[in-house]
Amino acid sequence: MKKIVLIGDIVDSQKLSNRAGVQKKLETVFNSINKKTDNLNSAFTITLGDEFQAVFSNADNIFYLLQRIENSIYPVKVRFSLGVGKITTSIKKKALGMDGPAFYAAREALTKLKAGENKIILSGDIKDIDLLNSTLNLISFLKMNWNKNRSLCMEMIYTDTPIKEIAKKLKISERGVYKTISSGALNTIKNITNNISAKINSDL
Repeated sequence: MKKIVLIGDIVDSQKLSNRAGVQKKLETVFNSINKKTDNLNSAFTITLGDEFQAVFSNADNIFYLLQRIENSIYPVKVRFSLGVGKITTSIKKKALGMDGPAFYAAREALTKLKAGENKIILSGDIKDIDLLNSTLNLISFLKMNWNKNRSLCMEMIYTDTPIKEIAKKLKISERGVYKTISSGALNTIKNITNNISAKINSDL
C-alpha cells in the first residue's frame, strides 16, 4: 500500500539568529501533532537541524497540519515536499531509517523546490500531478505576503472555528475576521486543499 512521505525544510535556516529557538518551537508543535493525529504512520521527527520528516497513511487534514507548522514558527518560512508511493522498509514509529519510492520522490522534489520560490510540492505516484502542483503554486504565491493574523485565521478556518471565537483569539472585530477571510480567499483555499487531499487519497 502506498503512503505519503512529508519532508519539510526551514527556509534559510543558516541565517536565523535564533535557530535553536525555532527548532524548539517545531519540537513543541510536533509533539502536539504526534499525539493527536490518527493518520500518522511515522511521527514527525527532526532529521537534521533544518529538516523534518513524517509518514502518513492518507492525506486527511494534511494541509491543516502544514498550516499549524507554518504558524508555529511564523514569520520563518517552511518548504513542504509530499511524496506518494511505496515504502520498501518496515514502518517505524519515528520517521527515520526508512526507504522506498515515496522517500525518493519527496527528496528529489524538495531539491527542486529549493531552486524556486514556491513552498510546497507533490511528487510520486499521483494522477494529474502537474495540475495539482500548479494549483499549489498559486496558493503558495497568494500566501507569500500573509500577515500573522491571516495565517492564524487560515488554521482556524480548517477546523471550522466559529467567527466569534476567531475574533476573540485574533483580538479583532467579527467584521475584521470576515474581511480577512474574504480578502485572503481562505474558504476557497480550504475547499481547494481539501479537494487535493481527497484526490491524493483516491490514488493511494
